[in-house]
Amino acid sequence: MAETWWRYLDAHLEARGWKAADLSRASGVAESRLSDWRKRGSPPAIPNARAVAEALDIPLVPLLVAAGVLAVDEARQSLAGYTVDELLDEVRARFNAAHSAVSAGGVIHPTLDDGNRLHLVADNPGVEPLRVQQERAWIGDAELPDPPGPEDGA
Repeated sequence: MAETWWRYLDAHLEARGWKAADLSRASGVAESRLSDWRKRGSPPAIPNARAVAEALDIPLVPLLVAAGVLAVDEARQSLAGYTVDELLDEVRARFNAAHSAVSAGGVIHPTLDDGNRLHLVADNPGVEPLRVQQERAWIGDAELPDPPGPEDGA
């Protein structure tokens, strides 16, 4: 378990280009404690695990599973264990986190503005929707006679 725990941490440190000293500074966990985790396989105390998770910006529960503090089964709860309100709160929190990570300037919405590259897919409320116009054009093209060609089908 100790090897898995340190490999888990080391992978996150490597992904950020950090050393143990960087993690110690960012989390407030003493370097000697990090050394114990690496050499002796000591599991973290919950406050230290929380500090490391926050410093690495990773979820706490997978960190606790990697450290052997929680078993996988303990960390994974059946959906039946949650109330509808708890599920909705979690979905809402995840949506808000994802939504806040997307800047409004990077999103292009279909509009009727000529400068918008999505202009062609935007519907004008005063006329028939573009998808209906496109369907009519496709059906019309399919009803056209085949172009003249050799009679042998080649």
